[in-house]
Amino acid sequence: MRYYETLYIVDPNLENKTLEKTMIDIGKELEKSKLKIINHRIWNKKRLAYQILNQKYGSYIILQFEGSDLSKLKEFDVWMKLNNTILRHMTVVLEKKPAIYVEEPTAKDQPESETSDDKTQNGDSSSSGDNNDINKDKKPQKEEEG
Repeated sequence: MRYYETLYIVDPNLENKTLEKTMIDIGKELEKSKLKIINHRIWNKKRLAYQILNQKYGSYIILQFEGSDLSKLKEFDVWMKLNNTILRHMTVVLEKKPAIYVEEPTAKDQPESETSDDKTQNGDSSSSGDNNDINKDKKPQKEEEG
């Protein structure tokens, strides 16, 4: 089994629904080609090094997948070239299986966790013995005399 990564660029002006539909279409095409998706996510919107079809910016999307049939990969590559919503794409072979991507929660998503972390740092939490072990490893700081 070989692992691949495709980075493709789409028009940055596409609405979210259209962008999601494009990603779903690409996923369906991979399934037709008997290739298995590992990760498929929007990376970011970035400025292009040069204009492509009068676009200065592009939305970058990363697709990681696995497959063993090289002829199916060539069919997928031709399909990507013929797809009008994709400005450019590039596929490379990966040396090892990529880790499954999990989005990290933002501070907006979990405001309660910050308050519980503050309590833990102040020593209010008695349920965790790990905090005591961490504090033992720290050297006490010398107080400055003034």
